[in-house]
Amino acid sequence: MNSLREFTQRYLIPDAAQLSPAERWRSTLAALIGMLLIQGILAVIPAQPGISYLLAPLGATSVILFVLPHSPLAQPWPLVGGLLLPAIIGLLCGTWIQPALLAVAIALALAIWVTAWLRCIHPPGGAMAVVFALAASQQPVSLVTALLNVGAVLIAVLVVNNIIPGRHYPQFAPKTPATPTPRTQRGSIRHEDLQYALEKIDTYLDISEEDLVRVYDLATNHAHQRHEQRICAEIMTTEVVSVEFGTELNEAWALLQNHKLHGLPVVDRSKRVIGLLTLDNFLRHVKPEVDQGIGDNIRRLLRPTPSAYSDKPEVVGQIMSERFTVVRSADSISQTVSLLAASNHPVILPVIDENERLAGVISQTDLLAAIYQKQAATAARY
Repeated sequence: MNSLREFTQRYLIPDAAQLSPAERWRSTLAALIGMLLIQGILAVIPAQPGISYLLAPLGATSVILFVLPHSPLAQPWPLVGGLLLPAIIGLLCGTWIQPALLAVAIALALAIWVTAWLRCIHPPGGAMAVVFALAASQQPVSLVTALLNVGAVLIAVLVVNNIIPGRHYPQFAPKTPATPTPRTQRGSIRHEDLQYALEKIDTYLDISEEDLVRVYDLATNHAHQRHEQRICAEIMTTEVVSVEFGTELNEAWALLQNHKLHGLPVVDRSKRVIGLLTLDNFLRHVKPEVDQGIGDNIRRLLRPTPSAYSDKPEVVGQIMSERFTVVRSADSISQTVSLLAASNHPVILPVIDENERLAGVISQTDLLAAIYQKQAATAARY
């Protein structure tokens, strides 16, 4: 069952944002008014009988025009060229090519090639080519019908998509400014950048350049706000290596070396933080011997004393720092940066949960990564 659900979500359900209720109502109302207006225009046009009637492809065209008015497919040139050119191609193929099934296939293929070449792709144009190819192969058909339909739908979309609040039609190509704006001076997205990206993708994207930039701006603003609101729980390391008060020094040293850590939280049996252990704590308790190197002195500190009495520290609790700073998992990253800068142990900050127990640690590396991501999100806004 899980495999079927995963297959359905991955391959059958489009990964697209759902229209808001308000936009669904706007689209429904626009389609209703638009189709009534198209049929009204065709009804009042003085034409010969059997000429002025509604063509079926305009149903699909209406979906694009009134549901996706910002789409490049819905703009005036794709609308006019994407319907009339396939109608002409279908008419010619249906008249000159036999049998009909070959005429239909050739008409569709030519319509796709021509509209792609002239940058006026309009999916219902494929249906228009098929309709005219089939009709022309059976009986004489007039191209005036296509002209009347295209004229009616163009009038309807210009009226409806400009009277309904929240819409404007057609979409205008953004002007290239004579002088760079503050946005372009900061090295952000320019027209040539979008053109380059679209050429690299090398496929048709059903989104205008203006909407693409708007989506980019909204996404980067949201990313910036998300980074502003990030908390310690999102960046902390949860797989924490810790020691206890009675952990022997050689064991604690081995943990630091094996895990390549700069510090360890010291916890009690309830996992409450009672201290911090860093390399600095070890070095402070090394007693230098004149005739021995630093390595020998450290090994002497780490070597357990076999007798009951010892003149040196033996366990973590004897050398750990009892003055330290902790943060809570819900604290903001900006607070944490300030605390780490003021901390006596700037290499590590223990993170505690609502029960005062150790939940994770934050290192300088974790904070630097978070700060870098925030700066990248901020730079992307401009």
